[in-house]
Amino acid sequence: MKSTNTHRADRGCTSRRATSGLRGLLALGLAFGVAACDTDVVNPGPIAGDFLDSPDAQAAITNGAGRALGDAMNWISYTSASVAREIHPSGSTGSFGITPEQQRGELNNDEVNTHWENVHRARFMVEDGLDRIDQLEAGEQDDEVLAQLYLWGGYTYRLAGESLCEAVIDGGSAQDHGVFFTRAIELFDQAASLGTGDVRTAAVAGRASVKVWQGDWAGALADAGSVPDDFSYVMPYYDIGDDNQGNRLYIAAKSEPYKAHSQWSTWVEGYGMSEDTPDGDPRVPYTITGTVGDASTSCCGEVPFNPQTKYENDDAAIELSSGPEMRLLEAENALFNDSDMATAVAIINELRADAGVDPIAPASMTEAQMMFLREHAIEQWLEARRLPALWRWNEAGVPLETLLQPLEQVGDGNIQTGSHLQERDFCFPISEGEEQTNPNVG
Repeated sequence: MKSTNTHRADRGCTSRRATSGLRGLLALGLAFGVAACDTDVVNPGPIAGDFLDSPDAQAAITNGAGRALGDAMNWISYTSASVAREIHPSGSTGSFGITPEQQRGELNNDEVNTHWENVHRARFMVEDGLDRIDQLEAGEQDDEVLAQLYLWGGYTYRLAGESLCEAVIDGGSAQDHGVFFTRAIELFDQAASLGTGDVRTAAVAGRASVKVWQGDWAGALADAGSVPDDFSYVMPYYDIGDDNQGNRLYIAAKSEPYKAHSQWSTWVEGYGMSEDTPDGDPRVPYTITGTVGDASTSCCGEVPFNPQTKYENDDAAIELSSGPEMRLLEAENALFNDSDMATAVAIINELRADAGVDPIAPASMTEAQMMFLREHAIEQWLEARRLPALWRWNEAGVPLETLLQPLEQVGDGNIQTGSHLQERDFCFPISEGEEQTNPNVG
């Protein structure tokens, strides 16, 4: 495996995603990890909440918030990938499966309880942790740890804003999801101000991605411009024999026991194959197994099982921010806001050159926009970001069903053609559990 730094020398190698996010968590939790290696330690049972008010608990608080964000991302990334048709259902609908409704493109409130609860659990852990650390004396606060907590908080609220249709805060009434973005900016600001090195750069990159949602393109471009091309910051996962802590996208596509999704009948299948790249674009890798999924799908019965290989282990990390993401924000602004096709194409071709794939040469503005949307799909493939981007573009009036690749588009229900999507929900609704327990919604 290549060096686990955050600067990407090889865009075509998936090992580049071993990162600073993981190193940060390990460094912050070192004191706790050493103790855990003592095989004579006896589980003391539940720990009093007062423990978290100790200055010594700051690392534990921050690690817990990061772990909660990872759990939320895990569920959102997998389910949204099906609705965005980054993957195609190929099997089970139970554990690590894709329900028949989700296979059609529906996100129903009785099937998103875990997604909703995990996002709000992560949000609570951030806010509760910040409250506890804020009560410490200034000299007792660990600025490095606190900056990391602010950063996890920014990403948590970005995930909420990008994924949840409406905001509900601590049992309150439903609000516009933009409320989450307002808080994300505040937390990213704090992380950028207090943090150093990769934490600070990640905070600036995260802030740029949120400012775009708010329509602040000038602010987004100013932030994006300070992020190096080869920067990467990720959410770590773990191979410890516990499926709940591993990468859900990888686990669901294991040959045993799930075989739940495939790249069959997606735009990824066969994409980028040429004389120079006979295996296709290395940024969207998959394998052909010669087998079928483990169950019939609602659209098509048994389908070929050709799973993604971007994530090859339980502990494969998911990217949170990157330099290429920032370059694509710059390309999007040039193309859709300034009608500057030449600048946008130049940026895209630099990314493609880094990956070792052929350049694009659109003949029209419409073709350039189509190619941009595809490049965005490649760069943020299986990172819980594609469905949110489709939502944002749809709200802005971008004609998705014209510009998207055919196998991404919502079809006409004909199982022999198209993406097999019958509709597309862009966000996760307020869950049935929230409606049943919160008198202010429903």
